[in-house]
Amino acid sequence: MDSTNRVILDRVQRSFPIVSHPYRALAQGLDISEGETLERLGSLKNDGVIRQISAIFNTGALGYRSSLVAMAVPPEELERVASIVNSYPGVSHNYLRPGDFNMWFTIAAPPGQSLDGVVDGLAARAGGLPALVLPALKKYKLAVVLDVLGEGDWDPAEEKPVLAPTEIRVCFVPTPDNIAIVKCIQEDLPLVQRPFAVWADSLKMSESELLDIVSAWMGQGVIRRFAAVLNHRQVGFRANGMVVWNCPEERMDDIGAILATYPEVSHCYSRPACPPQWPYNLYAMIHTRSAEQCEQVANRLAGATGLGNFRILFSTKEYKKIRLKLFWNERCQPTGC
Repeated sequence: MDSTNRVILDRVQRSFPIVSHPYRALAQGLDISEGETLERLGSLKNDGVIRQISAIFNTGALGYRSSLVAMAVPPEELERVASIVNSYPGVSHNYLRPGDFNMWFTIAAPPGQSLDGVVDGLAARAGGLPALVLPALKKYKLAVVLDVLGEGDWDPAEEKPVLAPTEIRVCFVPTPDNIAIVKCIQEDLPLVQRPFAVWADSLKMSESELLDIVSAWMGQGVIRRFAAVLNHRQVGFRANGMVVWNCPEERMDDIGAILATYPEVSHCYSRPACPPQWPYNLYAMIHTRSAEQCEQVANRLAGATGLGNFRILFSTKEYKKIRLKLFWNERCQPTGC
C-alpha cells in the first residue's frame, strides 16, 4: 500500500468531511484529484481494506440498551449456539475466546425490549447455558483508529476520556422521518462526487438539510463519529486481545484515564464484576500486528497502572462481525434507503 492510500485511510478513520464534496476535501494536500480519490477508495473497498463509511451512532442516545455478553458453551455445541446467538439482529460481534466463558458477543436491544430478557431468551434457546451480562458502566475510550501511518502519533487530546454513565440522555425523537434518516446514513456512503446529495434525494430532502442534520446529531452526541471502519487484518493488525483486570473501584477512573492514553487501546470500559466466576471489572481492547506485541502492550499497561494481575483473552474465531443496523423492525418509507 502506498503512502497516499495510507494518508487517505488515516483521514477517513479520524474525521470524514461532512460537506457537499467530501472526497474533494479528502484529496486536499495530496496532489491527487477528487476522481483519483474516489478510484483509490473504490479499490480499497474492493480489496476489503475498508468495510464501510457511514454514521456510527450512540445507540444509547437512540433508546437502545447494549451490553457485552459472555456465555459458557461446551466445545461440541459452539457452532449450534453461535447460530442461535447470531440469529438475533441486535448481535453485531461474536467471538470465541479461551476460558469457561468462551463465547463473547455484543448485543443491543431496541426501545421497548428488555436487554436481560433478550439474553435470557437466547440462553434458553441454547439449552439453558450460563451467560454473564456485562454492560459498560463507564466509557474511558471508544475510538477504533488504527495507526495505518505507522507513526504512533495518536494525540490523547483527539479522544478525551468519557467518564459519564453509558446511558447518555440525548433528545432524539424517533419520528418516522428521523428513523428513515438513521436507516439511510447507517449504510455505506456512495462513492460519487456528491454522496450526501444521493442520500438526501432518497430521503426527499435537500442536501443542505441532510448535512445540517448529520452535523447537528454529531454535535449532540446522537452520532458518535462519521468515519470509515477498516478490516483490521487487511491493514496488518492481525492480533486483538481483550485485557481484563480486577480494579479497585476507588482507582477505576484514574486507571481508565491512563489506559485511554495508549494508541494501541481502542476501547476501554468499566463493567460489573460477576464474582466468583468472573471477578474482572475493567476492560481494554488492544489491536496490534502480532500476539507477541499484544502481550508487550498489556505488560506496559500493567506497569503504568500498577495493576499486575490481568488476563488477555485473544479472539480465536470470529462467528459474526457486522455493523449493527438500527431500527431493524421499522420500515423505511422514503425510497432508496
